[in-house]
Amino acid sequence: MQRLKSRGTSLMGSMAVPRLKRKALNSWAAVQDTYFSTKDTFERHRVVFTVGTSIASVATAWFGYSLRHYHDSKVDQRLESIEKAMKNNHHLEHADFKKLVDPPSRTAAWVATTGTALVVGYGLGWRGGTWFANRKFRKEQLKLAGQIKPKRWQLLGELKSRGWQLRLPRPPARFRVPQTALKTSENTSPASVGSVNHKKKKPYIMEVASSVTYITLIILPVLFCGSAAGNKKALYSVKAQDDGTEMAAMAPSSGEGICKSMVETHGYECEEHAVTTKDGYILGMQRIPVGRSGGGTPGTRPPVLLQHGLLMDSITWLLLPPEQSLAFVLSDNGYDVWLANSRGTKYSRGHTSLSQYDPAYWNWSWDELVAYDLPATIQYVHDQTGGQKLHYVGHSQGTLMALAAFSKVEVLNMLRSAALLCPIAYLGQMTSPLARNAADNFIAEAVYWLGLDEFDPRGEAVVKLLKDICSKPDVDCTNLLTSFTGQNCCLNSSIVNTFLDHEPQPSSTKNMIHLAQMIREGNIKMYDYVDLIENMKHYGQLSPPTYNMTSIPNDLPLFVSYGGEDALADVDDVKLFLGSLEDHDGDKLVVQYREDYAHADYVMAENAKQDVYDPLIAFFRLL
Repeated sequence: MQRLKSRGTSLMGSMAVPRLKRKALNSWAAVQDTYFSTKDTFERHRVVFTVGTSIASVATAWFGYSLRHYHDSKVDQRLESIEKAMKNNHHLEHADFKKLVDPPSRTAAWVATTGTALVVGYGLGWRGGTWFANRKFRKEQLKLAGQIKPKRWQLLGELKSRGWQLRLPRPPARFRVPQTALKTSENTSPASVGSVNHKKKKPYIMEVASSVTYITLIILPVLFCGSAAGNKKALYSVKAQDDGTEMAAMAPSSGEGICKSMVETHGYECEEHAVTTKDGYILGMQRIPVGRSGGGTPGTRPPVLLQHGLLMDSITWLLLPPEQSLAFVLSDNGYDVWLANSRGTKYSRGHTSLSQYDPAYWNWSWDELVAYDLPATIQYVHDQTGGQKLHYVGHSQGTLMALAAFSKVEVLNMLRSAALLCPIAYLGQMTSPLARNAADNFIAEAVYWLGLDEFDPRGEAVVKLLKDICSKPDVDCTNLLTSFTGQNCCLNSSIVNTFLDHEPQPSSTKNMIHLAQMIREGNIKMYDYVDLIENMKHYGQLSPPTYNMTSIPNDLPLFVSYGGEDALADVDDVKLFLGSLEDHDGDKLVVQYREDYAHADYVMAENAKQDVYDPLIAFFRLL
């Protein structure tokens, strides 16, 4: 019997160990879940927590002040008692005197202050944030179910009537309803779910607080950013693939493309092309195969690829009259001209699987332009021109894309040379007050936090307002560009109306964050996710890799032109980049400095042909 008891105890002990271990693991998992849930809630509603914490701090300070005031009043009362006692009785015991003079214990005051801070901070911060999160979630559910309509201020209704397209910050990922479910609920056919229509309303309308913030943020870029687009119309259709699935393909109708609207009207031949990147984006390209006077067949003319800058598209190169625009000048000088349009711009909004209203569509920065857009367009031109090597011309962000690719020794086997106008490699010393203030105040991060993945500065109401202002004879609207680009020397005042007919173009908010990181940190690195785990996941290291400018091959022919008045491609930043080319072959590097030029002069100045384009073409002819 004793033996059985001992065996039972041993058996129960052996069973208890796994049970305790399982309970410990479950408890640890619960702790982890609580931690990540708390972190996620805080990240999504940090403003509420910040405001709550601030209120708690103010309340704590007020309570501490009140406690101190109460303490001081008690001290005064004790001193009065001491004075009175000393007058009436000179035979006080030491213990009595000490009891009268010594202040009360400060431990109680410290505990009271700390306790108040914790209680108020928890009540206003954490509980308030949780209430706010739940309220927003319930409201979004009701909206998606069609049971309530979002409130609108009269201002928002007026802006909407004038063409503004504003979108509510998206709900958290785990609460988000798939786009296909939304579209199917609108009684659309399965085919129409895969299609993209620029006229279709976005899934949400921003609420008032977000609207006012966004309006403030997008008016400024409208005033000061540069290069092309037009009104948003349907550019996509559904195209069946070989396997029977559907994909969104670019199919601009006649009259909508750049060729019809900007090239053929001047008597030039023009072709519309579409290029698909490895990550599924469908990019529009235009080709001007011959000049107005003919002269050679496309297969014998050296190809040139023109890449625009930030918030621009290929109309950048067509803003001036034909005798002054770089695309037309190159065509008339015997070159086969190709115009690129980066993803997200008006004629490059297609994707093989994503809608432009899907947040994943805008999950890119200029890293992806370097890794996907640039190689795809260069490869396409190379193949379409019979394997000819091509010349490359980039402006602003177009130079950043090229330099980053060159530093990795990519696409160089298909290039003859590269011309860099307003070269952007470093941005740490830029003097543009608008861009620097936006970076220093984390404006792009705030826009992203609001759920605005697409950074679209073009609003028809603002454009109309600016056109009305610029039409007045006593107003020179070229000054509107100054606070962003620097003091441009040579713009005709009429160019602004042409500019506003097509400019500016959207980009991703993530791309704006990436550029802001460059401004704040003064380096040229890949996108910093800030979270060390995310950086490790994407790059295999805790910090993002650096694009090494000294890795650019010394024998690559380069034409570099920059301006003394440029507030974006600042002279000191350009000199820092040129310092990395100190070992470059002397006969393969041409550097031009225009003291009076600013950022927009390189694509919009009346004298740009004589001052910049003619030397650039002369450089090409030497190769």
